[in-house]
Amino acid sequence: MSLMLKLLVVLVLLFVQPVSAEEGLIQLLDPLDEPEFYCLDVPGWGNRLNLDAPLMAHTCKPGAADEMFTIGSQLPTRLFMQAYDRCVEAGSAQQGSELFMERCSDSKLQGFLIEEKGHIRLTGTELCLVVADGVGTPTNGPSHVRRDLSLESCNGTTPNLSIWKTPARD
Repeated sequence: MSLMLKLLVVLVLLFVQPVSAEEGLIQLLDPLDEPEFYCLDVPGWGNRLNLDAPLMAHTCKPGAADEMFTIGSQLPTRLFMQAYDRCVEAGSAQQGSELFMERCSDSKLQGFLIEEKGHIRLTGTELCLVVADGVGTPTNGPSHVRRDLSLESCNGTTPNLSIWKTPARD
């Protein structure tokens, strides 16, 4: 290998740092009425998984593919689900909008900022990922409950419904 090529390799190794990616649950910090906590979840399970339905908050199931998100991969502002090769996308940049799993793209509706205090904000807006207030609705699992999710004003929501623990922020 020529000296020039070796120097180029060293420079690349010094200045090009891979973006670290961490996979795990996106969990609401406050358990609310669910001692096992609420996590961002795709509705359904197994052959009844519905990737086209709006995402929900559901009893956390550590290790379940329908709750495992990768944050900080090749798309650092995306909430990526490796098992389904899809990213979280807001239905719109409007308050009350639902969230869906879509093919990853450069859409502004797929850009999310995980703030230090735990809000997950749609990039370029004042809208954050929020769990519906009230009591969880029982689902088909042994002790599982669910709540709706939407984008709401980051400042107009109580913290117990909008502060998240993510793989990048454990």
